[in-house]
Amino acid sequence: MESEERAAPAEDLAVGETGAGESPRQTYTEEAGPQAGQENSPDMEPAPESGMPALAEYALEQQLARGRRLLEAQMQIIQSVDPAVKSLADLRAQPEFSRFDRLVKSGMAISDAYKLACFDRLSRQQAAAARQAAINDARAKEHLAPVGGGQAAEDGLTDEIIRNYRQYNPRWTRAQIAAFHRSYKQGV
Repeated sequence: MESEERAAPAEDLAVGETGAGESPRQTYTEEAGPQAGQENSPDMEPAPESGMPALAEYALEQQLARGRRLLEAQMQIIQSVDPAVKSLADLRAQPEFSRFDRLVKSGMAISDAYKLACFDRLSRQQAAAARQAAINDARAKEHLAPVGGGQAAEDGLTDEIIRNYRQYNPRWTRAQIAAFHRSYKQGV
């Protein structure tokens, strides 16, 4: 008899018919089974504060949690492109926000919309950063200049080396000094 009651169609359970001595909640959880993870949870009773059924409220919470995770992932992508953006308020403060907003409303992913809306500004910033990095790299090697100070020219002579040669040979040209300096270095 008990196996016949459990085999009752789902329509009967929805209407509220149960077997002898069973409450509607017990029958519902038995039908859902442990696969659904609802063994001891309330089913469709309204939650006291919202008036929503508990399952619908749980589904809404899960959907909101997925949305938050997606938003956090998109914000991390935006931060990798533009470290100045740390929150949605920072997004709203961007000069390109209206274009960004239109792109998002048209169905584009948040990170892609940000990249597209801010492309010009971000590319200018990236070019300026690359230019500054090249300047910094060049300046970082100044300590490797030859002894005697100053930058060496194509012939390898610094201003100080030329001054030293001209102390003894004031009429020599730079070409003569370079030729003598090369021969001197080869002999050493």
